[in-house]
Amino acid sequence: MKQLLVLLSFFVIAVLSQTPISPTSSPNPTIPKWPYYFSASVVAHSNNREEPPRFARWFYDSVKNKDRLDSISEWHSELYWTERIFDHSIQREYMIFFQQGSVSCYYRSINTTLPKPNFSNFVYIGRALIDEVPVYHWIDNDRTNGITIQYYEDIKYREPKRIDLANDRERRSETWIFYEFDTCSQDPELFDVPAFIRSSCNPL
Repeated sequence: MKQLLVLLSFFVIAVLSQTPISPTSSPNPTIPKWPYYFSASVVAHSNNREEPPRFARWFYDSVKNKDRLDSISEWHSELYWTERIFDHSIQREYMIFFQQGSVSCYYRSINTTLPKPNFSNFVYIGRALIDEVPVYHWIDNDRTNGITIQYYEDIKYREPKRIDLANDRERRSETWIFYEFDTCSQDPELFDVPAFIRSSCNPL
């Protein structure tokens, strides 16, 4: 009986020695998906030293196909509370400026690109840490257009933690850091310009 057990042990060891072992303990994660709706607190940094970091509350709803950014911004050398609504269905941006009882509204064609990757060309390159939070690190290196996008997502919740964008041709780069992210449906009225303001809105 002992001889049989010994032979069986040698057989198991021989089989295991021929079995390839994966260099990683877990498979690569599935491709990320941009949320259908969310609200988030973000700070955008630019390599342009004349641009200070920009804080904003960002709202998005894919059904309405609209984004909204709330922030304090400079307009005609003064600071205003600003609401920017991007209606992608008609390619129009509304900018509403509030200051001490005054309200000014303008609209124009959208000329701002918000970082919402589709991930079709992203490659997983490993894990990292953002503010000590474990994240998956993805990259899209578009050599044809000279644009590189790096995306970091929370491993636990699969939500954005940071997005880096670099345009080699324009020598411009931006980093968007997400300090809070809430994946939930948004109040649809957030994305509508109130009628009493829209009636006074001006083309820009």
